[in-house]
Amino acid sequence: MDKTTAGLKNLLEVAGGKRETELYIDGGTLVNVFTGELYQANVAVEQGKIAYVGDSRSMVGTNTKVIDASGYYLCPGFIEPHTHPWLVCNPVKMVEAALPLGNTAFVCDSLFLFAYLGAEGLLNLINALADLPAELFWVARIMHQSPVPEEQEYFSLENLDLVFSHPRVIKVGEITRWPRLFAGDESILAKMDLARVRRLGFEGHTAGCSYDRLNALVASGLESCHEAITVDEVIQRLRLGLWTMLRHSSLRPDLPTLLKAVTEKKVQTGRLMFTTDGSIPNFLRRSGFIGGMMKLAVAEGLDPVTAIQMATINPAAYLGLEQKLGGIAPGWQADLLLLPDLQNFKPHLVLTKGQIAAIDGKICAPLPGPDWGQLGLRTQLPPLELVSDPSLYGIKAHETTVFPVIELVSAAITKLRETPINVSDGFLAAAGDLLHCSLVNRHGRWVTNGFLTGFGKMDGLATNFATSNDLLVLGRDRNAMARAAAEVVQMGGGIVIIHEGKILFKMRLEYGLMNGCSFDQTADQTEELDRAAAVSGYPFNDVLYTLLFMVCDFLPGFRITARGIYDVKTRQVLAPVTLL
Repeated sequence: MDKTTAGLKNLLEVAGGKRETELYIDGGTLVNVFTGELYQANVAVEQGKIAYVGDSRSMVGTNTKVIDASGYYLCPGFIEPHTHPWLVCNPVKMVEAALPLGNTAFVCDSLFLFAYLGAEGLLNLINALADLPAELFWVARIMHQSPVPEEQEYFSLENLDLVFSHPRVIKVGEITRWPRLFAGDESILAKMDLARVRRLGFEGHTAGCSYDRLNALVASGLESCHEAITVDEVIQRLRLGLWTMLRHSSLRPDLPTLLKAVTEKKVQTGRLMFTTDGSIPNFLRRSGFIGGMMKLAVAEGLDPVTAIQMATINPAAYLGLEQKLGGIAPGWQADLLLLPDLQNFKPHLVLTKGQIAAIDGKICAPLPGPDWGQLGLRTQLPPLELVSDPSLYGIKAHETTVFPVIELVSAAITKLRETPINVSDGFLAAAGDLLHCSLVNRHGRWVTNGFLTGFGKMDGLATNFATSNDLLVLGRDRNAMARAAAEVVQMGGGIVIIHEGKILFKMRLEYGLMNGCSFDQTADQTEELDRAAAVSGYPFNDVLYTLLFMVCDFLPGFRITARGIYDVKTRQVLAPVTLL
C-alpha cells in the first residue's frame, strides 16, 4: 500500500470512529462557510486533514491531543488572493507577521523575483519557500509592468512554459498593460494560449478600463480584478462575471467605499474577496492583514459570517482550491482558526495542516528561511564612479529652455507641465518647486534625465525601489543627488534622502526590492521613511509607491522610463534617453 492510499485509509477509519485521531478540537462554535450557519461542532484532524465534523467522540483515544475550543469560533484560515511579497519585506517575514493574525494562504506575485532570477531561479526560490507553515501559491507574469529591453528574452514562451508547469503556480498574474491585450497583441495572446494549455486562469488588472473595453478583456479570459475604486466599478466587474477583490492598501485604502456595493446596493457576495494588495509594512502593522480588513468591514455593517466567507471559501473557489482550502469539512486541509469573537478576527490559535502554528499573536512554527544571496537575489546597481558624477543628472541647455516637467498630482498619478527653466553653467537648473529627476540603468548603459514637481524639496534622493529595477535619483542639488546615489550603491541597494545637507534617511534593500530585516524592523523603517519624506515636503500618503510607479507606463500621466520622458496616453517620447 503506497503512502497516499495508507493516508486515505487512516482518514476513513478516523471518520468512521474505527481509529483514534491525532487531534480533536472540542466544544467550539463552527462557522460553516457553506451554509452561513453558526452551530456547535467538534473537529477531528488526522495527518493534516479534517477527518470528521460533528458531535461524535468515537475517534478520541488515549493518544489524541484534545484542544478545548469552548467559547471560541472555529473558522477556516484566511486567504490573501493577491499580494506582492517582495515590497521591502521578504516572503518569510511576511508569513511570520501575517500567520499569527489568521492568514494561512497567500497568492504571491512573482514579477520582480522573476526579473532578477529568471525562470529557473524563480522556481528554485518557490521550492525553497515550500516548507513554510503557510501555503504560498504563485502567479506568473507574462510581461513586465513596463517595457524593458530584455523583456522578450525574459518572458519567452520557453521560460514561461517552465514556470507555468510548476504545481504552485496557479494563475497568470495581472496584465498591467491591458491596452495591449485589448488591441489583440499576438505575442500576449500566444502566451495566454500557452497558459490555457497548462490549465492556468488569468488574473486581471483593469485600472481605468471603461465598461465596454472591460467586456473585451473578460472575453479574452480574464477572471478577476482588484482595481475597482468605486461602487459602480465593483458592480460592473461583478455583472461581467469577474471575481472582484475589494482592496484596502497603503496606496488605495478604499474598503469603506467599496463595501457600499454590499451594504447599500445589496449585491451578492459569492464572487467578492478581500485583498491588501501590495501594502507597505507599516500600513499592515497598523491596519492588519485580511483579518484587519474583516474587522473594518464588520464595523462598516457587513455581516460577520459573510466577511468570513469573503476571506475563505470565496478566494478558494476562485483559485480552484476548493476541497483543499477555505472550509471546514471532511477531507479538507486542516487550516483552522480559533476566534474569540466575530468583530476583531484576531485568532487565539492558528493551525496549519493540523499543526499549531501560532498562539495569541505569536508564531510557534519553524520558519525555514532561504539564503537569498545564494538563490541569486542581489541588488543590481550601476557603477559607483558613474553615479558619483553630478553631471550625469544634468540636461544641457539648448536654444529653448522650455522642457516637459512631470507634475505629481497624487501618490501615483502625474500630468505634464511645460515650463521655462533657468540655465546655470550651461545646464537647465532646478529652482523653486522643481527637482531634477533621473533614471540610471542598473547596468550603466543609459540615463533618462528630466524634471519633477509636486514631490517635495529634498536636496537629493536615490533608490533602486523602482518598477524597472533601475536607479531613480531626484533632488534640487545635483551634487546631493550624486552623493545619495553613491550611498545607495555603496550599501548594495536601498533608499537615501539628503535634506538640508544631511542624510535624513537611509534604508538598505540588499535583495532587489527586499531586505533581510524582521517585519517589525521593516515597518519601523518604512514609518521613518514616511516621516522623512514629509519633512522633505512630500505631500501624499505613500512615498514608496510614488517611487515604484514613477518609472512605469501603465498608469495615467507622464513617466521617466528607459525610452525617455514618456506620455502614457499618446505613447510619445517627449525627451529621449541618453546612451552612455
